[in-house]
Amino acid sequence: MARTRWERWAALGGFAFVAFYVGAFGLGIEVGDSNSDILDYYGSSGHRDKEIVAFFFIAAAALGLVLLVSGLRSLVTRVEELPRTLAALTWSGGTACATLVLAGDAVSRTPAFASMDDKFRLDPNVARIFNDAGFLLYVTAALVGIVLVASVSLAILRFGILPRWLAWAGFVAAALLPLAIAFVGYLVFALWVLVVSVALVRPGAPAVT
Repeated sequence: MARTRWERWAALGGFAFVAFYVGAFGLGIEVGDSNSDILDYYGSSGHRDKEIVAFFFIAAAALGLVLLVSGLRSLVTRVEELPRTLAALTWSGGTACATLVLAGDAVSRTPAFASMDDKFRLDPNVARIFNDAGFLLYVTAALVGIVLVASVSLAILRFGILPRWLAWAGFVAAALLPLAIAFVGYLVFALWVLVVSVALVRPGAPAVT
């Protein structure tokens, strides 16, 4: 199926999602377990600076995901008859996933941001609460991502909007997304986003206006 130019440009959002997400965690923003590790980490201006950079990287990743999802919704909308349920699920699942990523990003970075204030005294247990809450928001984002991945996969099977093998790979990815509780689901979702983005710009699918 031919792509519109917008749908091909939207694939850049998927590449941005993967690049910024990998870049954020490549900064080395892992906090230790002990009270002293937590206090030393957030007491370091270098670590706080990395946390703030990670905040903007993950926010950019979430916005990139919205861009990709808008292209996927456009692709499904062009072939699906009313009431366009799969297009609606693609959009709602993708934007809800991105929103939860943004929320998890903000919550996880709160201890670092608060520690930039000289009058603030961090309690290690408060940091643990914020980090755990942020992590659970990321896990929830992956679970909501099941709606996006499954909807796109069903649309591929019904309308052939992308290579058929990608639908079956999507169903496998959707089944693995609950493993986000052990971080594996994040990697699966990032890989799915990357492969879908490549499929949107692959040779042999001419762009149309």
